[in-house]
Amino acid sequence: MVRFKARLAKDWRNHRLYETGNFNNNSDSDNLPNVIRMRGCSIYYDNRSRQEFETICEYLTEITSLSGKLAKIEASALERFMSIFASHNVETMTEADVEGEIVRPFCKALGYFQGHPEANLRSQVTIRYPRAFLGHKNPKKDPPLVGKPDFVCEVVSYARWVIEAKKPSLELSLEDSEQAHTYATHPSIAAEFYILVNGREFRLYRAGNPEVPLWTWAKDDTDDLLPALRELLGPAAMKKRANVQIDKGKPLAAGIPSHVEIVGGHVTYEKNVSNLPQQLNMDGLVNSVRGTRVYRTDEGLIEAELDLKSAFAPMDEMFLAFGFYPLRFSTSDEYLSADADKPTLLQGLVVVDFPAGTKLPKTPLSPGGILPVRIKAECFTEAEGIIEGNTFKGVFTVQYFYEVFSPVPLPLPKTIEMRTDGTYEINFK
Repeated sequence: MVRFKARLAKDWRNHRLYETGNFNNNSDSDNLPNVIRMRGCSIYYDNRSRQEFETICEYLTEITSLSGKLAKIEASALERFMSIFASHNVETMTEADVEGEIVRPFCKALGYFQGHPEANLRSQVTIRYPRAFLGHKNPKKDPPLVGKPDFVCEVVSYARWVIEAKKPSLELSLEDSEQAHTYATHPSIAAEFYILVNGREFRLYRAGNPEVPLWTWAKDDTDDLLPALRELLGPAAMKKRANVQIDKGKPLAAGIPSHVEIVGGHVTYEKNVSNLPQQLNMDGLVNSVRGTRVYRTDEGLIEAELDLKSAFAPMDEMFLAFGFYPLRFSTSDEYLSADADKPTLLQGLVVVDFPAGTKLPKTPLSPGGILPVRIKAECFTEAEGIIEGNTFKGVFTVQYFYEVFSPVPLPLPKTIEMRTDGTYEINFK
């Protein structure tokens, strides 16, 4: 018995699989359907050969594969083709309609959901104010004041913002802003921002300034503005701002805190000279910057720690083994300079003693192997640089001194001297 199995396409819109059909050319032939039906099309195969039928099945398999890929399109990509708001007639909407059809989808698109443990959407939150009175206070008779903001978007334990809905027939006013402002600034809310929306227009305010909105946009522009709005009002953005640590230290420079992290950059060795009989060809060598930080010491001096990735991996192994990394520099300048005519001078000194018997990897500086004699190495660096944005850049000079302690004469200078000049750019955040 010959059996053919057609794997039919997956509907990517509703994620429903069509049933698989099993077709036989003998005992089951009476039950053989004469059509393969798919949504929107039918493929007839009456009196077709086995080869033709297999070709049809191959086409269906390709359709299945394609539809499966379409099903995996991420929501972020689909946003380009569909709105977060359902179709509605703004002319007939009430305030309740604005809450349900505009505000809730908007908050959901930003990442807030009712009852979410980290990004909670709260509605009709009751807040209380001191009792109102005229003349003498009478706690027994003065009525309590109660307010209820329509929605509070809360990044639990971090921050929150308020959104107030109005019906589309009303123009948003200063009075509306002041009302929402009283909710946002209430001690139990303490919101950073608040929004007014009437189904036609959104207005975003910063708490403390109800007169002038930070941002105004039409409801129909919301889909295009979602990425920027998430960067301002989304849970991750709110949490990040609330988690900012107060820097009480002296800044490294104008607009630069007292401690920054080095995140990248490069060092270029442009010219190399030495007193060796044979010069090392290392001109143009570029090393990458991997880390680490610039900070102020307890004494208030600026220091930098720098981790490089050498173009030659064995160099990294050697420098790590002998304590060259991280490279350390310091300056006596009070602040890092942004003036090209008065650059900051940073200096660093590394002294390492290699005893006889030390195992060295093969590098451009040595053939590798067991060191037969003691060598004392000094590495002195001077770097001049200025700040441009989040980059510290400039020129540097490195002087190397290798003192060789050998009981027998060697065909080398007793003190090997090398000098490297180059440029650098260090990125920080």
